[in-house]
Amino acid sequence: MRKITLLFLALITSMTLMAQTTLKGKVLDATLGEPLIGATIMVKGTSAGCVADFDGNFTLNVPKGKTHVVVSSVGYQSQTINVSGRNNITVKLKEDSKMMDEVVVVGYGQMKKSDLSGALSQLKGEDMMKGGSIDIAHGMQGKIAGVNIQQSDGAPGGGMSIVVRGTNSFSTSSQPLFIVDGVPFESGSTPSNGATTNEQQSNPLSFINPHDIESIEVLKDASATAIYGSRGANGVVLIQTKKGKAGKPKVEFNATWGWQNISKKIDMLDPVTYATYINEQNLNDRYYNGSKSNTLPYPGTWGYQYYTDGQPNYNTGKYTGAPEDYRNGGWFYDEYGNATQLGTADWQDEIFQNAFQQDYNINVSGGDDRGYYSFSGNYADQEGIIKNSGYKRYSLRANISRKVTDWLEVGTNQSFTSSTTDFANTLSFNTGVVRSALLFPPTYGPNMDTTTADELNWLAANPGAYVRSAIDQLNGSNYFSSSFVQIKFLKNFTFRQNLGLGYNVQDRKSYYGRETQEGKTPINGKASVGHNTWKSLTAESILTYDNTFAKIHHVNVMGAFTLESSNWTNDQQVATNFPDDLTGANDMGRALDKATLSGDKGQQRLASFLGRVNYTLADKYILTASFRSDGSSKFTDENKWATFLSGALAWRASEEQFIKDLNIFSNLKFRVSYGETGNQGIGSYRINSQLDTANFPFGGSLSSGAADVAWRGPVDPNIKWETTKQWNAGIDFGWFKNRLTLTVDFYWKKTRDLLQEVIIAPSNGFSNMLTNTGNVTNKGLEITIGATPIDSKDWKWNLNGNIAFNKNSIGGLEGDQFARTLWYGADNIFIQRNGCPIGAIYGYVEDGFYNNIQEVRADPQYTTAKDAVVLSKVGEIKYRDLNGDGAITEADRTIIGDTNPDFTFGLTNNISWKNLSLSFLLQGSVGNDIFNGNLMDISVANIGNIPTDVYNSRWTADNYENAAWPKATAGYNRTFLLSDRYVEDGSYLKLKNITLNYRLPRPIPGIEQVLLSFTATNVFTISNYSWYDPEVNAFGSDSSRRGVDIYSYPSSRTFTFGLGLTF
Repeated sequence: MRKITLLFLALITSMTLMAQTTLKGKVLDATLGEPLIGATIMVKGTSAGCVADFDGNFTLNVPKGKTHVVVSSVGYQSQTINVSGRNNITVKLKEDSKMMDEVVVVGYGQMKKSDLSGALSQLKGEDMMKGGSIDIAHGMQGKIAGVNIQQSDGAPGGGMSIVVRGTNSFSTSSQPLFIVDGVPFESGSTPSNGATTNEQQSNPLSFINPHDIESIEVLKDASATAIYGSRGANGVVLIQTKKGKAGKPKVEFNATWGWQNISKKIDMLDPVTYATYINEQNLNDRYYNGSKSNTLPYPGTWGYQYYTDGQPNYNTGKYTGAPEDYRNGGWFYDEYGNATQLGTADWQDEIFQNAFQQDYNINVSGGDDRGYYSFSGNYADQEGIIKNSGYKRYSLRANISRKVTDWLEVGTNQSFTSSTTDFANTLSFNTGVVRSALLFPPTYGPNMDTTTADELNWLAANPGAYVRSAIDQLNGSNYFSSSFVQIKFLKNFTFRQNLGLGYNVQDRKSYYGRETQEGKTPINGKASVGHNTWKSLTAESILTYDNTFAKIHHVNVMGAFTLESSNWTNDQQVATNFPDDLTGANDMGRALDKATLSGDKGQQRLASFLGRVNYTLADKYILTASFRSDGSSKFTDENKWATFLSGALAWRASEEQFIKDLNIFSNLKFRVSYGETGNQGIGSYRINSQLDTANFPFGGSLSSGAADVAWRGPVDPNIKWETTKQWNAGIDFGWFKNRLTLTVDFYWKKTRDLLQEVIIAPSNGFSNMLTNTGNVTNKGLEITIGATPIDSKDWKWNLNGNIAFNKNSIGGLEGDQFARTLWYGADNIFIQRNGCPIGAIYGYVEDGFYNNIQEVRADPQYTTAKDAVVLSKVGEIKYRDLNGDGAITEADRTIIGDTNPDFTFGLTNNISWKNLSLSFLLQGSVGNDIFNGNLMDISVANIGNIPTDVYNSRWTADNYENAAWPKATAGYNRTFLLSDRYVEDGSYLKLKNITLNYRLPRPIPGIEQVLLSFTATNVFTISNYSWYDPEVNAFGSDSSRRGVDIYSYPSSRTFTFGLGLTF
């Protein structure tokens, strides 16, 4: 029986082998003869297939009766080959020199690149990851023309702002719409830190694993974005995640390890110079301000307490050092046996550290002609360069699709991310770790006693206290799902039902103990606990008709109905006066001053009807038209619906015979478009009255009732959408088989009916009202160039560059108005005036210093002043009397800066020789100003430390000609006006990153490739900006207050080593 069984199995096996043929072969580049790694070989009419290895070799089992295979590779012309009777073939694929049939993602569909009529920029996932970024926003910086990406500060996981083609409004968000695999991606707001005044936010895009990104398309002009209607006014960023490819399963593992340190420190006074400076303050006060002090702050003498009879107690000696004593610090003794330790510190060294980071990613993918799958997992851990700050992320993703039948396909993309961000207390104007490290006197040591630290807490807290004990932790969890069912019917019709689900929850807990400024006595500890949730549902029903008539008429028609619904809740508790600092914010019930509670919840919905027609004639003439009608729950019934239209024309001149006869252009396309988009950027219930308890007189006495909340103002019943109309004209060039490409776009766009708060007459019973008024115009030029100077068998060199110019201006206002206050003492900094840009800085103009008594007397303000007053003004700042009235008043303020750049640019180089490759990115901005709010704490007039540059350029009788800062004084009466002193040139050039890779193909059986890499980021910065980093934007997505620096988290220089394995 056993022999019969074995014979039967052998027979079955032999029949199986006879039913298929083994085909081996190699796939090469027809021009260079190089292997085409990853080329796909499929048996025509089946799901059988494989992928060429790193030598271009493949082995494929061809089922019986099948005689043709299809060989394809991205960027090459596919070939169908008859393999009947053959068991070994060599396939040479020709490059698709036009490269114009590449499919790109557009709103609610896909389109051949050759059929595009709008302005769209694409960034491949592999190009985004060059530089080793652990989030998408940093990976996009400098690589797309017209897309300005700024970090709020340099904190790991910190906030980022993205602006496409300039700011459309100064009262609503300027952030683009993010679409992930066809579904809007939102994560709600970050819970605020109620225990301090900082503006720190998280980066929503950090919830997306950058290793999962296949490509990013940025839709810029209205013909591309109008299909998103009210969601598309600020541009649209389409993010496509990776899918499995046909062939054998692929396993990819990537790991990076690195360290980072601060890229630039502020050169503050060392202890010796600081003590000398403080002594100088005292001497200046004696001479200029009539001070009666006869003792220097740093005299180099011993001091003793006295008995009641006036005799010194020599057992109580304490030494106050002279400046030179602080060169090395240490212990000092007197003849009576007393000892005093003089401490010193570089406080920046006490808070900054060399930080470690690690990033691991694994992806398993595969597929056939019936579907695909891709599973990934990621763990990233980035310590911050400020001690006890950092960011961690865990993420999982599954992207699967299957053709159940020839006409039915289903798929889903599920992702889950959990992250933890430990913030340092930065972006705060009057407290925080960076502020303390810069201002705290360097003549004290890190181990000072708490009594001494408390005595200085009015100025700044011991910087070590923040990194030791302050807590500000954000925990976030994000679930995102994009699923679809697709049905093909009647040959040319496709129906697709998309369903998107999003759920985000964020918890923020912070505590500042008695050693910090926030929690010092009598506050006795301050805690904050916040909890935000965000839930979203998106349903999209899309019907597409696609057909070609008479070989020259191609029509693609799309119609859809979408519904978006979002719900959120926000809760926060703030408590003070804890019996001790032991439990922090973990037990709010211990607070003796019970918690202040606040919270809200809400819902918003958007229903839309939309459609698009794309018509192509003879692959030369292209017409695109679209419409979208949006209905928003945010507006009244009269203005609930708005319709947005767009149209575009394109001419592929390179397909004309007379152009071909020139033999110059590989590609030449002219594009023009016009369209409108909208903005519904107001609160969900802003059109409704909000009531609060109020007392009112009735019957001769006060009665309880309700009234409108005063700060919201009255409701404008006619409030409506912001609307942006935009023109775009573009030309696409290609030469030398597209080895040299150039894209030029000019645009003009105007946003009208701005949604903003305006001041109204007090007789209305309110001070302000939300209404539609004003407009903003943006116009600009974008240039993108790509070149492949070298493309040989061993050597390759390609580069991509972009430069963008944008100018905006405000119009339609009834008078001047100002952006919100930056912080206490920084009012009315950004003016909103007709004809001026968003970001115009308004202030006084300085006019040197009063160098002597005669110059003071020459000023009409002091002509008759007392001699003591006149003398005190020597070495002080003069301000220009612009209106000539003899006094410095508000009327002397003028525009002193503009935070908008003249242009931004980026240049990427990729050079390879055999298996070794080098890439680097240069990125920069030119012509933008920064409001350096950090300088507002540099008064040269108290015990706070100052930068060395300030000390070297202070006014003295010997240095008045080169003075940039007033004389040193110990008084606290000096008043600085908000002037051009705080406006600095923010232009910069950065070597953003440089990466060296070495690829080792098939080192051992079972491993297809080993990739070794070294990356350095923020290698150098060339800039005249005096503070940490010119790439800063403290108020994040607030478009009315861009370009502000206030004790931001410094940027880091990072060095990482990477290992990649492909199985």
